[in-house]
This record gives sequence, structure tokens and C-alpha cells, in this order.
Amino acid sequence: MTLRASIIMPVRNGVRFIAEAINSALRQLAPDDEIVVIDDASTDATRSVLARIPDPRIRVLDGLGRGVSSARNLGLAAAVGEVIAFLDHDDLWPVERHRTMMQAMMDDPQLDAVFGRIRVRIDLGGTAWPWLLHLDGRHAPGSHLANALFRSNMLRRIDGFDESLRLGEDLDYFNRLQEMRMRFALCDVDAIIYRRHAENVTNDQRAVQNTVFDVIRRKMDRNGRSKSRADGA
Repeated sequence: MTLRASIIMPVRNGVRFIAEAINSALRQLAPDDEIVVIDDASTDATRSVLARIPDPRIRVLDGLGRGVSSARNLGLAAAVGEVIAFLDHDDLWPVERHRTMMQAMMDDPQLDAVFGRIRVRIDLGGTAWPWLLHLDGRHAPGSHLANALFRSNMLRRIDGFDESLRLGEDLDYFNRLQEMRMRFALCDVDAIIYRRHAENVTNDQRAVQNTVFDVIRRKMDRNGRSKSRADGA
């Protein structure tokens, strides 16, 4: 039995990268799979680029201009696949990524997710922070959700991405999935090529650090509330 896949791709002003990102996934998808592109109020020629990719597996939705979390939530609401992957408009799928991860999910129906390795690519203008280079060749679950394949029924157990977070929404999302006892395994495959370039929102290292601390505080607060409820039961 095969599983239908939905790939969720938020984009805002992605004219430089989006065609390459989409094609890296299309080459690996089955005829019944889909790529759900959420155009989050682009002001460049993103829509024109999308119109020049005549593939029925691509669905384009209008975003609300509220950022990547809002766009992903719209994509999750529209997705029809039994398994879901997240692909940002400026990243790429390595070859064999999808086949290997799909096979792992089919081999073990008890798994809620599988994670592959992250490969980091520094493009012109990209900032090679040491913590980013440390990710290269590692699985690092939670640091970048695009290196994962999820069962959709697992994702629907939580409330989606926190739209109040400008950064760190992926780590927060992973933390909440873990709190729901997500069962996952690591795959021996490169799962994402994470491109670093001058336009990355994570180029502001101080903002990234502050966000990580905020996400950790949120997790501790949830754990504290859970313990209080358990103690009062």
C-alpha cells in the first residue's frame, strides 16, 4: 500500500528560488501526490514563475500576509495526504529523499515521523554561523522541520504553528509534537538542502538566540502546568 503525500510550501517573494525548490520535489513525487504552495502576499513575480510550471500536482493558495506560520497552517488545513512534508521555497530535496523516507513509514506503521540528515549550503551572501555548520550532515530533529516526513494524523493532534512567533516556530512545533509522544525514527538519507543566502530571516543571530530562549520558556511553562494538573488530580 502506498501513502499519498502533501508537501506544504509557504512563499513570499520567492522568485529567485521557488522553481528549483518545486522541481526538486516534483521529480520524486507520485502522480497522486501534491505540493500545496501558499503565496503569502508576494509582491514580486512569484505567481508568474508558478504559472510556468504546468504540473497538476501543484496547488496554489492565497495566504493572508501574516508570515510563515500562518501560511503553513493554511497549507495544513488544505492538505489531503496521509503523510506531510514541509519544504521552504528556498530549500531543496536531495535525490532519493522521498523514496527512502516513504519506505521507512510504510515499513513501520507505528511511526509518526521519520527524520533524515540536514545538508547546509552556503550561497552568495549567506552567513555561515558555526551553529549552522554544526547541523551539516546531522539529523538534528526539531532544528529544521523540512528534514522530516510526518503522518498527517499526528500533526492534527496539535493546534498548528504558533502564529505569534516570527522565528523558532519550527522548534516550538516539534516540542509540542514531542509532548504528544510522537514516535519517530532516523533515516539514513540526506533529507533537505538548507540554503543559506542574504535573504534568510535567521541571519540575525541575536534574534535567533532570543527566540530559542523564548521557545524553551514556553516549553517549561507547559511542563509546569502539566505537572500542576497531575499533582492536583
